[in-house]
Amino acid sequence: MKRTIVGAGPRGYVTVDFFTGDYRVSAQINVRNRTVNDILNDKRLSYIEVFDTYISRISQPGYIVGSHHVALLRKDTISFAIVPTGESRPSGQRAYRYGGKLLYQVFLTLPAFEVQGKVRTTGKLDLYAFLVTNVDDFVILTEPVARVASFPDNTFSGEAFLVNRLLVTMFCANEKPERVA
Repeated sequence: MKRTIVGAGPRGYVTVDFFTGDYRVSAQINVRNRTVNDILNDKRLSYIEVFDTYISRISQPGYIVGSHHVALLRKDTISFAIVPTGESRPSGQRAYRYGGKLLYQVFLTLPAFEVQGKVRTTGKLDLYAFLVTNVDDFVILTEPVARVASFPDNTFSGEAFLVNRLLVTMFCANEKPERVA
């Protein structure tokens, strides 16, 4: 069961699907003049406030177990978030680091998930630097697909994922990147 998830809500709000090891939380997040990337990587916040939330188990993604007007999510428990491409990149001064011309195909594991996608870099991908010394807690994957490890027919995809690198248990990359213009 493949699910493509994108969305834009009222002005200043973006629809995001957040995944933990057990749940999917579909919600609106107020980004104001920031991006979802900025909010997830803001070291001053350990929780994020979300609105119009719909909660489902990753084992039964079509069954809503609860819906609430407002909720708080602990950022360190979010495995990944599915976001529109424009929301995956940082804004302002942080944006200069994301203009790489090489795309590496990667495979990684998170609690309950196997994820495939592409990582953009300016040079050769250094797995250690990417996972261990990266400044951002949430890193960008493009062309992503996540599969629930214990329910392999349940897959999720979208324009981009913001993956919590602190929850990555295995990270693999193809040796040869593809060049992009």
